[in-house]
Amino acid sequence: LNIYTSGMKNMTDILVILVLAWSLGGVLDKLETANYIVQVIDGTIPPAIVPALIFLVGACMSFANGTSWGTFAIMLPLAIPLGYHLDISLAVCIGAVISGGIFGDHSSPISDTTILSSTGAGADHKDHNKTQVPIAIFNGVVTTIALLITSMIDFKFTLILAILFMICGVFIINQVQKYRYNH
Repeated sequence: LNIYTSGMKNMTDILVILVLAWSLGGVLDKLETANYIVQVIDGTIPPAIVPALIFLVGACMSFANGTSWGTFAIMLPLAIPLGYHLDISLAVCIGAVISGGIFGDHSSPISDTTILSSTGAGADHKDHNKTQVPIAIFNGVVTTIALLITSMIDFKFTLILAILFMICGVFIINQVQKYRYNH
C-alpha cells in the first residue's frame, strides 16, 4: 500500500504540472503571445538562429520547472507560429522545442524523470543527476550546432551530420576515458 500511494503521489504531481502547463498554454493563446513574439522578433533576430534560441529557451524552461511535457505545452504553441511566419521548417521548430524540453528535463535535479529513475534504480539522486548532466550537455551542444547549421543546409542533411557528430563524440569521449583510466 505504501508503494502504491507514493507512486500515485508522484503521478499526481506530474498531472498537476501538466494541467497547469496546458492552462498556461491556453492563456498564452488567448493573449496572442505567439503573434506578439513574431512581431518582436521579425527583423530584429536573424531567422537562422531562431531554432537554436527556441532550443535554449525550452532547455532553460524545462530545467527550471523539471518537466519536459510542461515545456512542450507552453513552447509548441509559440514556436509553430513563429516558424511559420519566419519561413523556418516547422519540423525544425518542433524538434527544437522537443529537444530543449528533453535536455532540460534530463539535466534538472528536480525533474520527475531524474527522481523516478534514480529511485527506481536504487541510486543516490545526486549521483544519478551528476551522471546525467555531462551526457545531456554533450547532446545539447551537438543539437545547438545542428540547429545553427540547419539554416545553411537542408535539415535532413543536418540530421545526418548531427548523428555523425554524436558517433564521433562518443568515440572521442570513450578514448579519453580509456586513456584516463589507464594512466
